[in-house]
Amino acid sequence: MLSRHKTLRSGVVALGAGALLVLSSSVPASAANEGDHWIRTANCTADQEIQVHFVNGGWHDEQELNPTVAPPGCEFVLTDHGKRISDTWGAGSGWWYDGPEHYICATVYDYGAQSAVSGVCN
Repeated sequence: MLSRHKTLRSGVVALGAGALLVLSSSVPASAANEGDHWIRTANCTADQEIQVHFVNGGWHDEQELNPTVAPPGCEFVLTDHGKRISDTWGAGSGWWYDGPEHYICATVYDYGAQSAVSGVCN
């Protein structure tokens, strides 16, 4: 029984080390922004989602902006280096590649409250 336990433990340790090597070599540094980032104004809410996807032969971020509260007067915008790449009044943006050479920012404009709130720039 002891030898089986030791073998199992060694296998788990080896698997863990291998997984760590694979992940550390392929996930970009920008992965720190991974996840859901909620952008809220007085009247509007959106989920800015950033995920690492395998794109163009490597692991890179992609992001989308998904409105969850979108009455009239709410605008949801993604920009890449200041240029608008998605501009909706309630629909989701779809996924946008955010790898090298890109700098995507999300902003929610609330015209009813005369305010704008920016999310993560990545």
